[in-house]
Amino acid sequence: MGTRQIVVVDDHPLLAIGLCRALERSGTVVEQLDPLVGAEQVLREVADRRPDCAVVDLGLPFAGGGSALIAPLVADDIRVVVLTGESDRLLLARSLMAGAEAVISKSEPLPDIVTTILLVTDGQPVRAGDRAELMADLRLVLHEQAKSDSLFAGLSPREQQVLAGLMDGHSAASLAERHFVSMATVRAQIRSVLTKLEVGSQLEAVALAHRHRWRLRVGQS
Repeated sequence: MGTRQIVVVDDHPLLAIGLCRALERSGTVVEQLDPLVGAEQVLREVADRRPDCAVVDLGLPFAGGGSALIAPLVADDIRVVVLTGESDRLLLARSLMAGAEAVISKSEPLPDIVTTILLVTDGQPVRAGDRAELMADLRLVLHEQAKSDSLFAGLSPREQQVLAGLMDGHSAASLAERHFVSMATVRAQIRSVLTKLEVGSQLEAVALAHRHRWRLRVGQS
């Protein structure tokens, strides 16, 4: 096996320097790249160096953060380890889905971080249990999202207007006035919304819409 080569892309200088020094003590050639140059330049610099592994922080200061680097690096046959302070399990799971070999918390002991990075660099499988749990979380969320998409897709244009109005805090009387219809009509539309979304109250309907970011996804203002 030749000398390992690793690049570290992190905008926390002290942590990155400490990590680089620890990796170097294992006989690894390590280079720290500056993320302030932007995602495209970082990708070019990594491609020029052809490392065995790239250690990437998710909270990098450009559009998409470190997540934007994972898939292009993997497509270029570079192993990726995510080293992050993020705790959002879905974000971490999506990093694995994009091709990262491992996700490591910055709160872990430095020797454990180094060991995992070196194993990935050597092409060894790591943290199978963590990966399985994160991917299970993601599959559950995607399943729930698909179900909610199908529920919201059943709403008619007028029912969508009513739901959007409820999200804005409008009462049935206010909606009737705004849409020039009777209270009876609005109440019937609200009942239909509740039935189609499989909820028991207006509050539940609004909470469901917010939870699934329905309004953003349908492009309503």
